[in-house]
Amino acid sequence: MSGPFHFLPNCGRAPCVLVFIWLLAVSHANAALLAYEPFDYLAGEPIVGQNNGLGFDAPWQPGGFHAKFFLGFRMQPGALSYPGLATHGSNHLSGEAPPAGVAAIASVGRLLSTNLAVSGAKYYLSFLHRPDSKDGYSVIVLGSGQGEELAIGKPGSGQNLYYMTHRGGQGRVHSTVNPVVGKTAFIVVKMEFSDASDRFTLFINPTPGKPEPSDGVVKEDLHLELADKLFLYSRGDWSVDEIRLGTTWQDVTPAAGIPAR
Repeated sequence: MSGPFHFLPNCGRAPCVLVFIWLLAVSHANAALLAYEPFDYLAGEPIVGQNNGLGFDAPWQPGGFHAKFFLGFRMQPGALSYPGLATHGSNHLSGEAPPAGVAAIASVGRLLSTNLAVSGAKYYLSFLHRPDSKDGYSVIVLGSGQGEELAIGKPGSGQNLYYMTHRGGQGRVHSTVNPVVGKTAFIVVKMEFSDASDRFTLFINPTPGKPEPSDGVVKEDLHLELADKLFLYSRGDWSVDEIRLGTTWQDVTPAAGIPAR
């Protein structure tokens, strides 16, 4: 057999067809869900150095623009959950605010296997977010650690609504959902990249397993030249779980009981 399946042994027509279909299914699944971090680590462990999940080229490391505090990111018992969403593992990651009086940003980051910032590309990012204190921002940042980057999550001041912004606070686009201490939110962002301004659409608490809704809020005043890292970036106490990156809405919003593609 020629092409990518030349390694198959000689076999009857029916077995070969079955193997061929199985290989196509595996290839499609791997291509759709580009990265997944279920934070399936032991409770009490620091996140720095952890290397589970898929779609990453390095373990979690200290990082983020002007960030100097990373020791507060540690695994805690109990997974975060959202009604109807498929989850994995039994623990979650929490991030502590820097100590009082310390003018530092807390951040860790992880290198993706894919640079997302390619003109014409479209991706979806989802994660679970829970504020554990009222004060301080807590966001996921997409970028390179330098230059213009996209931040998604809870603001630290001003209008108290989940939002998207330039990392640093410029160009805020707010949702209609308030972060509530102790309550988990399900956040999804559609990312459409171009040669000029990219287009980002934010959805808060969509229904897992349902089609993409039409009521997202849009930010299109930002152009990412490089988007190959994810950072957890904060000045407040918070928890995060179930980070997914895929090529379709269905990849990152799987319903419980339905395997992710």
